[in-house]
Amino acid sequence: MNTVYKLIIIFLLVQCTAAAQSFYIKGVVTDDETGTPLANASIFINSSTTGTITNSAGEFQLGPFAPGTYEVVASFVGYERLLYVADLRTTSIRISFRMNKRNEEMRELLILPEETRVRYLEIFRKTLLGETNAARRAKVKNLRDVQFEATANRNELVAYCDTTLVVDNPELGYVVYFDLVDFYYNRATGESRFFGYTRFVDKNDEGENKRRWAKRRRETYDGSSMHFFRSLVNRQLKEEKFTVQNIYRKEMKQDGVPPKNITIQMGRSNAIDIAVPVTEDSLLHLYSDSGYKIYELKMADRLRVVYAKNTALKLEVTKNRIIGGQVRDGSISGLRPYKPPVLVDYRGRLLTPMAAYYDGIWSFERLANMLPEDYKPE
Repeated sequence: MNTVYKLIIIFLLVQCTAAAQSFYIKGVVTDDETGTPLANASIFINSSTTGTITNSAGEFQLGPFAPGTYEVVASFVGYERLLYVADLRTTSIRISFRMNKRNEEMRELLILPEETRVRYLEIFRKTLLGETNAARRAKVKNLRDVQFEATANRNELVAYCDTTLVVDNPELGYVVYFDLVDFYYNRATGESRFFGYTRFVDKNDEGENKRRWAKRRRETYDGSSMHFFRSLVNRQLKEEKFTVQNIYRKEMKQDGVPPKNITIQMGRSNAIDIAVPVTEDSLLHLYSDSGYKIYELKMADRLRVVYAKNTALKLEVTKNRIIGGQVRDGSISGLRPYKPPVLVDYRGRLLTPMAAYYDGIWSFERLANMLPEDYKPE
C-alpha cells in the first residue's frame, strides 16, 4: 500500500478514536415553579474557561470533554445556584436544571462605620486575591457588594455576597467570575479560608499582551500545585524536577537513639520528623475502577514537595517576609491530610479540595495566582 494512503488511514483512525472519547453535556434551565425557560442563565465548568449561556428556550451545550467528572454550575440572577457533578464515562449526558428563586437569608448584617468597613473589605480582598504583584494589579469590580455577618467572636470576619464577584486580572489576562460560598478570617490567629465556584474568561488579546500573558501563565504554572498533581499522575515527578517525601512525626523517649542516616528535626515536644522518599506508585492507589482512573493519595502526617527551582510565587512572597523551611535554590511546599480520602483524577485534578490543606509556598496560591483547570502550558 502506498505510504501516503497508510498515513491517511492512520490519521483517520486516530481522529475516530479521539471522537469516540469525546462527550458533551447538554440540557435546559427552567424556573422550578412555573416551568418557564430561563434565557441567559450562566452554565460553566467550575474552575475552567469552559462556559456558555442558555438560549431563548433555556437550552445549552458544553463540550467536547474527555472521560472524567466535571462540576457543572448553573447560575442566574435572583435564583439559587445549582451544582451538578457530571460523570462522563461512556456517553454524553443531558441535565435539566430546575432553579428556585433565592429566599432572603436571615443573616444578622454587621453594621460598620465606613472607615472600619473599608478596612474589612481590604482584608477580604487580600485573603481572596493574595499579596503578589498579580493580586495588587487585580481589581474586584464589585467589591462593595461584599457584606459582613455579625458573629459572637469580634476577631472573626464572616463575609457573604449575593452577586457574582467580577475580578479583572491583567497580570494573567483573565476576567474571573467568582461565586462566593464561604469566607472566614480570624484577625487574632490569621486563620483564613474561602470557597466558591470560579469561571475564567480569557481576554484573548493579540500582540504583545498575548505573549506577555503566555509567559506569566507559564511562570505561574511552574512548580505550582497544578504542575505537581499533573506530574504525579503522569509519573513524571523526576522529569519535572519534583522531589517528594512522606513526613512521619515520631515521639522519642528521653534516652531514645534516632535511626542512622536519617535527618532529624527535634521540636519542643521531644518529637522528630522522619522524611521518607516516595515514588508515584507508592503515593497513588486506585480508588475507583471506573472508565477513567481516580487515585487516592496515601500520605503520612505530611507530604513534603520540593521543586528544584525558585518559583515565581516564592520569589514574590519572600521579598518582604521570611518563610521558614525554605532552601536558597528551590521551593518547598506541602500537603497535609485533613479529612481523607484525598482524591486525584487521571488528569491531575484534585477532586476533594477540602480534604487537605497546603503549607509552604502553595499556601500563598490565591485567586490572582491561579490558572483554570483546562490550562495547557505552551
